[in-house]
Amino acid sequence: MNHINLTIGILILVNSCLSANILAFLPTKARSHYGGFEPLLKELAVRGHNMTVLSPFALKDPPLSYYHIQVEDEILAMDWNPFSVAKHFKPIFIPFMSWLIWPKFTEMTINKPSVLKLIHSESLHFDLVIFENFFHESFVTIGHKFNAPVVQIFPSVPNAGVAQWYGNPYIGSYIPDVNSGFSDDMSFMERLTNTALSFVYTALSSLYYLPKQSELMDKYFNYTGWETRPSMVSMLKNISLTLMNTHFSIGTSRPLVPSFIDVAGMHLRPASTLPKDLQDIMDNAPDGIVYFSFGSVIKLSQLPKDQFEMIIRQLGKIKQKVLFKWDSDDKIDFPSNIIIRKWFPQSDILGHPNCVLFITHGGIHSTEEAIYYGVPMLAISVFGDQLHNSLVMQNRGAAIRIKYSEFSEDAFEMALYKTLHDKSYKEKAKELSVIYQDQPLKSLDKAIYWIEYVIRHKGAHHLKTNACELTWFL
Repeated sequence: MNHINLTIGILILVNSCLSANILAFLPTKARSHYGGFEPLLKELAVRGHNMTVLSPFALKDPPLSYYHIQVEDEILAMDWNPFSVAKHFKPIFIPFMSWLIWPKFTEMTINKPSVLKLIHSESLHFDLVIFENFFHESFVTIGHKFNAPVVQIFPSVPNAGVAQWYGNPYIGSYIPDVNSGFSDDMSFMERLTNTALSFVYTALSSLYYLPKQSELMDKYFNYTGWETRPSMVSMLKNISLTLMNTHFSIGTSRPLVPSFIDVAGMHLRPASTLPKDLQDIMDNAPDGIVYFSFGSVIKLSQLPKDQFEMIIRQLGKIKQKVLFKWDSDDKIDFPSNIIIRKWFPQSDILGHPNCVLFITHGGIHSTEEAIYYGVPMLAISVFGDQLHNSLVMQNRGAAIRIKYSEFSEDAFEMALYKTLHDKSYKEKAKELSVIYQDQPLKSLDKAIYWIEYVIRHKGAHHLKTNACELTWFL
């Protein structure tokens, strides 16, 4: 009995020595971003760390060491139709529009009672701070507030403007900017254009956008001791670790400095048994199942009526059953092979062997899930990283992309027929699935390892190269 008590005592002591107080500063209402990193936050608590998570999204059944600070909700009215905007959408102008829009979103996010209360708290202590840096550079100062190493998370691949602070190579001759519309297989003129765009985005961001974020930092992060903090750029350069929601199997291959870690797919898991009604449908589909969903942000009910009818008309012609995610209560006479629901368990459907095609918008999580389960895609990409994700998958042979701005019934009919009948798309998707899953560590375990590495080595600043001390012109 004494030996047992001694063993338990040692285990408790070891656990208390290894556990850390970690703050996840994620006040932004972006469910599609948060969902990819939520498993990381939960797993850190499961492994004994004391997690404090500031977020609009509460965790179901949280571990005992998981403490959630609820960020006040706000109604983000969707007063614009993404399909209308996409017809005139030019990805090349995204950075310029983002510089105008995102500082306003950042200010709206910071200026909430729960966020300001944390900023001005006096008695809290954290060993590490995690924040999402998606046009929220001012959030980096929360690390200075708590005198803790900082880990930043990205929902996609950091662009040249972000990479510059860490000296991460961003060479325009073969690394396409996500907004350029190019793949990594570029012609000479495309390489030249891509290089020029990367330079322009970086230079103008430093001159116009970053000062706005710095102003927000000085306006709202005025905690005790803020007067002595370094510049925002200095704090960005001092970030210990960057976790990116990407992987070379679903993106383009590129060099990474040691502090840049790809952790795409931390939410992925083997498929589970479906609810009985869906399980019966999937099991008894001799010709397979087509799954149609545009994710959680884009509502298919906003499609122009003629385009919606085009899609339904063509889906009604195929012999496969179609599971169609439809957000409206309007009474519509769908063809008999189309089954509509407001929600489907997407991962479990894609993971079923009878799922033969995923018709998607090309969002990053949908792309990750399709590759993980080896399902070919027909991507109707509307805006943002959807255009880049689907282009990469098309070039890898696992998808056909139709830019929404070029959508037509003939293009959809041809793409639908080809992805259903050309077996090469399925073969390429399976090949990429094998490549993605052939990793020494699962993405979640990799992210945990490097976060704990930063804690063990008190910021692990030896991971940085001296390039982060240089400027773009010197």
